[in-house]
Amino acid sequence: MTRNRMTFIFILVMLIGVSLTLLIRHQSINPTVTVKQGEASLLSSSVDEEILRLDGSWRYESGIVSEVDRRSYRTIPFTTPYKESTYEIDLSLPEGTYALLIPSSLSSSTILIDGASVDTTRIGNNRSGEQPSLLLLDDEMKEFRLTVQQTQQAGNSVPIEESILVGPLHQIMTAQNAYSGYEFFMLLISLLIAMFYAIVYLFHRNERLYGYGTAFFLLTSLSLMSRDGMWITGSDKLTLSLALLSIIMLIEFARCLERVSFDRFLTLARYPLYILTTLAIILPHSIYSVFEYFVWMIVLFITFFWVGLNIGWLLEKYKTTNTLELLTFTLAQLVGYIGITLSTFIVSSNQQLYANTFTIVYFLLMFLLLPIHLSTDKKKKQQVEALASQHEMSFFNAQIKPHFLYNTFGNVIALCYTSPPDAARLLSHLSTYVRFIFENGRTDHDISIRQEVDMIDSYLAIEQTRFRDSFEVVKEIDDTLLDYTIPSLLIQPLVENAVRHGLYRHPGQKRITLFIQEQGEMIDIRVRDTGSGFDTGQSNESSGIGICNIKRRIEHLSGATFDLTSTINKGTAVHLRLPKQERTNHINAYDFN
Repeated sequence: MTRNRMTFIFILVMLIGVSLTLLIRHQSINPTVTVKQGEASLLSSSVDEEILRLDGSWRYESGIVSEVDRRSYRTIPFTTPYKESTYEIDLSLPEGTYALLIPSSLSSSTILIDGASVDTTRIGNNRSGEQPSLLLLDDEMKEFRLTVQQTQQAGNSVPIEESILVGPLHQIMTAQNAYSGYEFFMLLISLLIAMFYAIVYLFHRNERLYGYGTAFFLLTSLSLMSRDGMWITGSDKLTLSLALLSIIMLIEFARCLERVSFDRFLTLARYPLYILTTLAIILPHSIYSVFEYFVWMIVLFITFFWVGLNIGWLLEKYKTTNTLELLTFTLAQLVGYIGITLSTFIVSSNQQLYANTFTIVYFLLMFLLLPIHLSTDKKKKQQVEALASQHEMSFFNAQIKPHFLYNTFGNVIALCYTSPPDAARLLSHLSTYVRFIFENGRTDHDISIRQEVDMIDSYLAIEQTRFRDSFEVVKEIDDTLLDYTIPSLLIQPLVENAVRHGLYRHPGQKRITLFIQEQGEMIDIRVRDTGSGFDTGQSNESSGIGICNIKRRIEHLSGATFDLTSTINKGTAVHLRLPKQERTNHINAYDFN
């Protein structure tokens, strides 16, 4: 890893640390347990200066009762759901103006002070029943009994997963405004990043990565707006469905980001998420809370292995390739993984604050990927253009070997005496082949698959004539793909390698197969021969005509892959996957049709 990359990573980590510190500082709430055996005496505490949580052992009774059994206690918050319960504490406060912040999980509960029901004020944009509520305490009320009667919500058994907060009125309002500010800030960042990705997608280039990035941040924004009914009136089903769809878009985004060996894992990981999204819409509310936990366990399971695969690939490839994109993306995944774990499974004294903070940092890292990818993509294209200009003439020479021309002309001369029509046909194939090389052989040009196949047919016809039909040619080509474009002379060198390095040296049955088929949004190209084969771990023949050139030329193509396998005395197979590209006309492009 170069010094510049190490410096960048160091600065990035420092920025994340500083961001976390600044966002959390002065907003965290004291995690000290304040309730013991149903008593909460805060006379000597710091409740007049900061917000405290009424966590601890409350008196508890199953069902809705007016008086709680003093011998039964339950720790709050907890995650085990109960249908109907009553909780009670005796609270003592010093002089001052205080308020209670009732969490959204108690939105359907009845709050009583000294046995009398009290009204609370909803906090939020639309004051919905799913929002936190505020209970302002009387200045004269210093010692009282606080009772919470928890009932079912829409037929569901709902646990008390969040703490009741107590503190000075101005502190309570400031904390709640901070949480609302974080949510607004997250929504603003998500929408802005979605806009940036959309602009790049529409005006810079029509590349799938930017499209998936736009979809991911747009769905995430909608999920944030629908959460707890803050911006969009909806339900938990809508929020979860949008979140799952955004994760699917993130997987598609990652598949376009790096050409790594675990693309199949990401492809398979999409299907359970589609199933879970469908179930999230159709399942009844009675089992929804359990289902939601199950969903996020699956998401964390997938993310855990995904991050592990990314880290393994980084450790393996960091010396041989540019890993900055995947490094930034993996760092974002780690931050997101921690954020999901905090908000879903870990009951923390500052759960909401920490989860929101990690989400903001995650968004910033994902936004950082945009300029990194643009810079990397531009650098790769510059390298390809430089390589093309430096090796153009040597590339021509590699395609038209002198002995190939001498032998072909010799065959033409011989056929002129024995079979003039065959001599004319062979000369026509040679003219087609040579003309194509010089008019379409520039490595920075794209041609149609039809043109490349026509040239390959001419080349194979020449070779079959030279060697008296000593090998068989099998073609499986999807005609609907012929008008899509690929870089010029991308398949022909593979065919020539199969003939020159495979079939000529093999005494047995000789066959070459050209396979061009559609695979989703990709074009699947395979060239196989039944030749002599070689040991890919020791032989240098795998770098035959144009192989290294082909690998470098497809690096800038989104999702393109190259794979070569060979077995001694059995043959060689090359597998090339290219993205579909609409045909564009070039001045020098010559179409034989």
